[in-house]
Formats: sequence, C-alpha cells, structure tokens
Amino acid sequence: MPTDPERSENEMTRATWQFVEALGIADTPVRRVLFELANIIAAPGGDEIGLASAGYRILTKEFEEQYTPKSPLRQQLEYIQQSKELFELTGVALREVPGDRFELDEVPETPSELGAQPGYDDDGRAVRRVLRRKYTDRVPHASWSALTQEQINYVRAHLAPRPKSST
Repeated sequence: MPTDPERSENEMTRATWQFVEALGIADTPVRRVLFELANIIAAPGGDEIGLASAGYRILTKEFEEQYTPKSPLRQQLEYIQQSKELFELTGVALREVPGDRFELDEVPETPSELGAQPGYDDDGRAVRRVLRRKYTDRVPHASWSALTQEQINYVRAHLAPRPKSST
C-alpha cells in the first residue's frame, strides 16, 4: 500500500473513475458523494475511514444494481418486492403496474441518439467531442456509428445533462 497521500488519492480517484465509466454513471450529487468518500479513504490517518469505506462499498453496490440493465421481468419482480417492503414499513400500497409497462431501454447506436438522452439536440457533436478525448488514436472524421457499450458508458459518465428549457 503506497504511503504517499497524493498518490493514494490519485489511485483511489482513478479507481472510482474506472467504476463510474464502466457503468456509465452520469454526474449527480450521489456520484459526487462517491468521489468525496474516495478522497476521505485516500487521506492519511483519517478518523472517518471506517465509515467512509462502508459508505463507499454501499454506494458502489447500489450503483451496480441500479445501472446494470435488467430484463422487463426482473424490473417487474423488483417493483413487486419494493412495493411489498414499502407496504410493510408504511402501510401505503402502491398501485399495480401491468407487466407490459416494463421495457428494456433502447441502446443508442449513434452519437446523435446518445446525445438526445441527456438533452442535446446538436446532431451528436457533444458526444463526439467527449469520445475524441478518450479515443485519441481514432482516424479524424471517421464515423462513430454503431457505438459500443464501453463508449456509451464513457459518454454517460462524462457528458453533463443539458438543463431542460422552460418555454
């Protein structure tokens, strides 16, 4: 284990980035908490390391559960289980949802389709800009069609959602 605190922080931050990129976790307050916990863990002699590492483990497990694609049947089962748990805790019953309401999310194939998800209407320019930062060895002006899951997750992790305009 390295003793240099700056190197430890960098390694923990890099490991957190790899995790975030692998799942395509967008920038949210909860994701920022994950990075803060990583910094606490990397700090030398922190009194909060036990609590921070426990929180980090819980958050990473929950992120994996939330961001791993699920079949419609799995989505429906989880909804039923969560409804029962909520009813047991509060006595509040959730409405039943028909099985055909649970669907697989469409996987975007082009930068334009992927950019539309976080609210970009620029024909995929923002997505291509993010991709060019990571894939520097790519031939200039080559097509980005048929995006891989790795590319999609990288963009989701690095492209901030565009705020919805109120008209």
